[in-house]
Amino acid sequence: MVDIMTALATAGQAIKLANDLRGIDKAMDAAEFKLKIADLTVALSDIKIALADAKEELSSKQSEIDALKTKFARIEDTIEYQGYKYAKGPDGQPRGAPFCPVCEQKEGLMVRIVDFRSVENCPHCNGKFKNLRFFDE
Repeated sequence: MVDIMTALATAGQAIKLANDLRGIDKAMDAAEFKLKIADLTVALSDIKIALADAKEELSSKQSEIDALKTKFARIEDTIEYQGYKYAKGPDGQPRGAPFCPVCEQKEGLMVRIVDFRSVENCPHCNGKFKNLRFFDE
């Protein structure tokens, strides 16, 4: 994984090579000059590749941050009642079925617990719960 520090270090080398080219003595032969130009070209190519990799990595991290923001925004729209999170109604009161605390803590998922034949369970993780309060929607 290429990071920005590598790109900056390579850029520093390229700048040093460019400064060396400016200070070339007229007595320097053409072969040595061409070698310095080749070194500069390689260093600039390395910078371009490193910056492209860093851009891709930053884009990936930004996507991950955006996904986490969306997930936390959903969590903020809840209200806690007797240790369980519920959707928050317009009046600030709990609405509907509670969300599964196991799925929320392990995977960050907001899965509603269902009451099926008097057994309250999570359809995602199959967690079993008792004595839950279900509010009108």
